[in-house]
Amino acid sequence: MNIVTIDCPHCGAAVERKKDEYFGVCPYCGCEVCFDEAKAEAEVSGLRDKVSDLDKHLNAEKQYKQQLAAWEKKRNRLYLITGVMSFVGFLCAVLSSDSEDGYIAIGVTLILGALFGLLTVSLLRCADCPKPVDADTPKKGSFLKVFGTGFIILCGTAFISAIIYAIFTA
Repeated sequence: MNIVTIDCPHCGAAVERKKDEYFGVCPYCGCEVCFDEAKAEAEVSGLRDKVSDLDKHLNAEKQYKQQLAAWEKKRNRLYLITGVMSFVGFLCAVLSSDSEDGYIAIGVTLILGALFGLLTVSLLRCADCPKPVDADTPKKGSFLKVFGTGFIILCGTAFISAIIYAIFTA
């Protein structure tokens, strides 16, 4: 135990303070003594622990945000690649004439490749999505959300291809 003595403010006798005690009683005159420096020391120690815990949480949150940004960049790359594949596939299929079956086959292959790629990569992307630091942070990387967004992009590119076809044939 850490025992510290201070002088009694009333009679001058030594009053002992044990570790983590804030008050003591003089053994001679019975005067109650407050150990202010002990209280301040305990408060500072408690604050240091809280600051240390807060720093750990902030570092973990910063690391999570960096991992999430890298994950979102890869996910967006998936959307771009599948969107371009389906756009080119629909253009090949729509703009080809009846005698050019090769272009239709290429177009269908690109469209199916985009769908298959979206499905498999969505599964992989969702599996390596970083986990949130605390329960208050919403989880990203839901398979339905990632696949659904990608599928909407595929449908949008098909719609744009149909508009381009309508413009060229008009």
